[in-house]
Amino acid sequence: LPCILIPLFIISCPKVESGFLMLSKRLLGIIFLALVLIVGTIFYLKSQIPKAPDSPGQNRAAKESTAPLKTIGWIPYWDQKNAFESFSKNAQLFDFVSVFWYRIDSNGNLTTYRETVEDQSIVDFAHQNNVKILAVVANAPDYYEDADWDYQRVNLAISTASTRQKHISDLVQLVEAKNLDGVDIDYEALKASQKENFSLFIEELATKLHEKGKILGVAIHPKTSEDNPNEDNGSHAQDWQRIAKSADQLYFMTYTEHAISSSPGPAGSIGWIDEIMDYAIFNVKIPEEKIFLGIGLFGLGWQKASDGSFSGVSDDLTFGQIQSIIQQNNSQVIWDNQSKSSHFEYKKGGKTHTIWFENSESVSARMKTAKKLGVGGVAFWRLGDEDPKVWNIIKQLK
Repeated sequence: LPCILIPLFIISCPKVESGFLMLSKRLLGIIFLALVLIVGTIFYLKSQIPKAPDSPGQNRAAKESTAPLKTIGWIPYWDQKNAFESFSKNAQLFDFVSVFWYRIDSNGNLTTYRETVEDQSIVDFAHQNNVKILAVVANAPDYYEDADWDYQRVNLAISTASTRQKHISDLVQLVEAKNLDGVDIDYEALKASQKENFSLFIEELATKLHEKGKILGVAIHPKTSEDNPNEDNGSHAQDWQRIAKSADQLYFMTYTEHAISSSPGPAGSIGWIDEIMDYAIFNVKIPEEKIFLGIGLFGLGWQKASDGSFSGVSDDLTFGQIQSIIQQNNSQVIWDNQSKSSHFEYKKGGKTHTIWFENSESVSARMKTAKKLGVGGVAFWRLGDEDPKVWNIIKQLK
């Protein structure tokens, strides 16, 4: 820096003209004060620039809420007796319950699953206990069709304005006729090309349901970015921002990280869940109160082949079934602290089987995450023969 700038530099300069040394103290003081003001202004302006968070946790501290978590659980038609028993014994812990009774058939029409029992006493019991009850409508084919989630039947129902109008009319009539409180749309594995029509469908359905004072919930495929080929699980067809503007509740299926089509692993590791929630809240900016963090209550099973590869055996093991397997095989259960899930192995027919499952410890970790995030609630897939200890956990952390 030039010697003229700061008095301290004057001392260090070997040669200074005598004229400069005669500068008045007042002038030097003015120069020094001006520099102080400039430097101070620079530091102040820098302090006003928002600092990028060091970690998701830093964001979450600001989001954490003391409000009670809302809860919803699903009652599947194929295990309705056990599921309703779980619900009825713990109804005071639920704000909502959803019955898995309805589907879109191969012609795009609304119907029930063949083995569905539309038990009105479940609806009445929910209302008597101040629990709102919704109807799941899914695009999963019936068991006798031997097929997977079918995007084509959804296309038949929502691809044009007229078909959407009919489908929406059928849904509204259903909830009114059955005295239900809303609809739970579970249209999975849709194609990216259906994104616009699905968004329009949700927007138009929300309008009609809200006119009747009914609730709209939507099952949400997990993702951590947009159009990632590694996350082509149906999430490409879901515009989270548009869905969140119209729907009342978004049920994040954060229990689909591993499946019987993948290698063994937890249904939803805690780190993976964190990434999805960070993206939803801090990137997409979905209102936290609309988010329901999905928590699995089930187990996944794989069988190991001689070449070391794995094939899925079961994707709906209940906690009770898992405990029987553990006892029969004297298996050692291992708690994986990184994923916050449990797993074990056993031999059957000369082959190694691996099971990953969720228990009360898993539920506790995920509910604590939900509380830290300040989301609206948690969604349990599914009720029936779950770890009996989860109910105390829910009671403590709700």
